Amino acid sequence: MKIAMMGAWNTDSGASIHAELIGREWVKMGIDLKVFTFYRHAFHGMAFTRKEDEDYVSRCFTVQGFPEPHMDTAPFLENDYDIFVAQDLGMLPREQLLDIFPYIKKKAKTINVIHDGELSTKPNFFKFD
Repeated sequence: MKIAMMGAWNTDSGASIHAELIGREWVKMGIDLKVFTFYRHAFHGMAFTRKEDEDYVSRCFTVQGFPEPHMDTAPFLENDYDIFVAQDLGMLPREQLLDIFPYIKKKAKTINVIHDGELSTKPNFFKFD
């Protein structure tokens, strides 16, 4: 099985801790994991927990609301995966993700892990299946 996970990684945020605990267990189980996470200059959290990322981690986007938003779509489109997991969609670059979401849905089942106590009030949140 091949899983791609988008969200915080290697930071002190709760979403990162959740993603890392699950992601590392998947790797131990033999699952082929790809992690798409925030650039080091525009991340979700207050600090990094490690200097180096694992080989399966790609830093390819800025946090939602970053002054100069950017998302490198190549890792999302070029990698092969069966399941796509978005962790904490409120912090992810939703508009840029919406542009490539139809391509992601063609190749993978999609899952949204909500880390907030309630659903978002942002209209583009509900454009994701």
